[in-house]
Amino acid sequence: MRDKRLEAYLLHLLREPRTLEDLHIQLQSLRPGLRKATLFALLVRLRREGKVAFRQGRFSAREEKDTDI
Repeated sequence: MRDKRLEAYLLHLLREPRTLEDLHIQLQSLRPGLRKATLFALLVRLRREGKVAFRQGRFSAREEKDTDI
C-alpha cells in the first residue's frame, strides 16, 4: 500500500531540486527506517507518473512544461 503522506511530503520537499542523499536525510525524521533503495523506487514511480523530474543529478517536482533530460 502506498503511503500518501510520505508521497505528499516528498513532493513538498521537491519544490526545490534535491539529490537522493538530501531527500533521504530530510525524510529520516518522518520515517527513521526508510532505506535509500525504497526512496529511490518511490521517486522512479513518481517520475513514471509524471510528478517528478530528474535533471543534473537532482530530483524536483515536475511542472507541466518540464521535460526530462
